[in-house]
Amino acid sequence: MKEVDLETWKRKDIFNLYYQFDIPQISLCSPLEVTKVYKFAKEKGLSFYFSLCHVFYTALLKIEEFMIRSNNGKIVIEDGEYVDICACKQGEEIFKIVNGRYYPDIEQFCKETTKKLQAQTSFTEPLPAGARRGQVIAYMSCTPWFEFTHITHPQDVQRNSFVPHVSFDKMKINEKGERFVNVSLQVNHAAIDGSLIAKLFNEVKSIINNL
Repeated sequence: MKEVDLETWKRKDIFNLYYQFDIPQISLCSPLEVTKVYKFAKEKGLSFYFSLCHVFYTALLKIEEFMIRSNNGKIVIEDGEYVDICACKQGEEIFKIVNGRYYPDIEQFCKETTKKLQAQTSFTEPLPAGARRGQVIAYMSCTPWFEFTHITHPQDVQRNSFVPHVSFDKMKINEKGERFVNVSLQVNHAAIDGSLIAKLFNEVKSIINNL
């Protein structure tokens, strides 16, 4: 974790404006081709959803602005070590929130996350002792039952959160056999703008192409 010097930060004026807003989050939705992710997951016997989560977690960690957090009144760039994923066990309708570790290796990540979900009996479990909520890279969720073109997430207006929300909708297959999902991204505008979002999606596509 390192503190951001707000006086010399290039985003100083943008930050000072939007940080004062009651709800500074912005939300958008964009389609993403995930054919290679789906094929990779099926060939490896991994969860497609967790594989896609890993792609985004890895991309988010490559752009430090997505790890900006508020910590004890200071603005910092956090160490991204943990994940927070909404998921359902096979045959269940009530989702659980899986709090776990991020692993750079996609196969290890998917297997460990799957194992943790299957073993979890409560709605959610705390992060490991000593972990900071700001170390969560992003909150992940999906709606595999239906498509969406926009989604917003619950917010505590008393707490100015910087942790991104990423959601995926039901996968679509076109006439060429290509697979797509709509990706919803909700971020704090005090730290993130359109050019950084574009940079994130380009990084995501690069990771997918190299699977």
